[in-house]
Amino acid sequence: MGSAPLLPLSAVLSVQWIRFDQIVQIGLGSTGAQGTCPCCGSRSSRVHGYHVRTVADSPAHGRTVELKVRLRRFVCQSPDCPRRTFAEQMPDLMPRRSRKTGRLIGSLEAIALALGAEAGARLAGKLGIPVSPDTLLRVIRKIPATAAPTPRVLGVDDWSFKRGRRFGTILCDLESHQVVGLLPDRSASTLSQWLQTHPGVELISRDRGGEYARGAALGAPQAPQIADRFHLVRNLMEAFERALDRQQALLCEAAQACTAAPAPAPVHDARQHAAPAALTRRQERHLQSRQRRKALYDQVKQLQAQGASLRQIARQLRLNPHTVQRYAHSGQFPERASYPGTPKTLAPYMADLKRRWDQGCRNAVKLHRQLQEGGFGGSVHMVRRQLAAWRGQEQPTRHAGSPWRPSARAVAWLLLKEQKRDAARKLGDKEQAFLAALHHKWPQLAGNLWMVGEFSRVLSQDDPAQLQAWVDLTREPTILPPLRQFAKNLRRDWDAVVEAVRQPWSNGQVEGQVNRLKMIKRQMYGRANFDLLEARVLQMN
Repeated sequence: MGSAPLLPLSAVLSVQWIRFDQIVQIGLGSTGAQGTCPCCGSRSSRVHGYHVRTVADSPAHGRTVELKVRLRRFVCQSPDCPRRTFAEQMPDLMPRRSRKTGRLIGSLEAIALALGAEAGARLAGKLGIPVSPDTLLRVIRKIPATAAPTPRVLGVDDWSFKRGRRFGTILCDLESHQVVGLLPDRSASTLSQWLQTHPGVELISRDRGGEYARGAALGAPQAPQIADRFHLVRNLMEAFERALDRQQALLCEAAQACTAAPAPAPVHDARQHAAPAALTRRQERHLQSRQRRKALYDQVKQLQAQGASLRQIARQLRLNPHTVQRYAHSGQFPERASYPGTPKTLAPYMADLKRRWDQGCRNAVKLHRQLQEGGFGGSVHMVRRQLAAWRGQEQPTRHAGSPWRPSARAVAWLLLKEQKRDAARKLGDKEQAFLAALHHKWPQLAGNLWMVGEFSRVLSQDDPAQLQAWVDLTREPTILPPLRQFAKNLRRDWDAVVEAVRQPWSNGQVEGQVNRLKMIKRQMYGRANFDLLEARVLQMN
């Protein structure tokens, strides 16, 4: 049974001695008769002298291996060669002027590409390869770039160096499911330059960014563009959420209607006028945050009433334009979603906790210990928060959490879940009561909700005529303004949207590659410069 040789050049190198210590040292000598001049290519057997090169090799049984290679220096006998002497080279064992063997460099490349600098250095140390994180970064940078073949179907999407501030572009071959390039920004000129240097792209699947549309038209005008279906549905959902956000008054009325309960009879007691319980620090932070947002909302409304444009308001108040647009189109201050304050993990033990509280036990540590005997796995702070809510109240049994108030996004998903039979069965009684009250107070909601569900069905029917019919229906006066604006934006990018209905391609796998890129970027602990990130993403396909 054969085995791999210890050294790749067993016929040219001979083992002269071996020392076993904390580092395994192996002395090697060259047995070659001649050397080749790297300048003129002539061969020479005239030896000028000797020198020893210390080269690190792959570890053996977790111990570092060091090679002491005794090499010769030959005299070049060609009279026309500018070199007088040249050193003997072992390219199959070690690269020129390298202090590591080729197989050790291959191991470091695999570790660096898989784990990056810091984590790779820790793993290499455990394997008997002492190396610094900076060395691994240099190893990554020295890996020769391999030119990826030009894809026939190209997927284009953006990713963020820093969210909301700096973005790059990822390019994927949708047929081979591989990343073919990264671009340092998401401008039209950069994408068009890449397409011009990689002719042969026949289809381009992209998100709905205008820069990508212009870049694809400039760089590959012959390639049809495909608007990504996921982004189309997401844009529709964002429009639907904006429409719900403008109806905060109706949402609050429906939430109050489904949670309304008869007021308890007044109790004449000395504790009737007792001061309310103090707010927790978390409740104080939430209250302060709401006051700041409410003040900004009032300022936006005041400037809007004075005739200022939304862009001027955003510059003056230094707010995100989307936030200004949301406040400007909302008839009532958009509250954030709130939920009962009782911790979910404490809910199964609330009856037992209340019983012990009614028996007179007020010690949180003791109550927590008793709940732990019954299987409670939460912390004592959860018990303390619940007791703090009960302390100072007139009757602890009347304590109730903050009123339920769903956000516009939560309402949108509840409405879509209501459309599906299997998902509708999982709705709670409170959610079903809220949806019933909302439909009762807002009769036009049913038609708009049908339009949202119909759009997803149209995208999967491979029939552009149905898409045109859907867009025509949005002209009805009962359709919400954000949905009409969404349909208007579809007309601006109509050819790409029609191709999204006709073609089977989408950017789903590109989103997966973006997720992998983000994992690699975060794994590098802030040292993911563009060249390093590009090398790792492309080499790890």
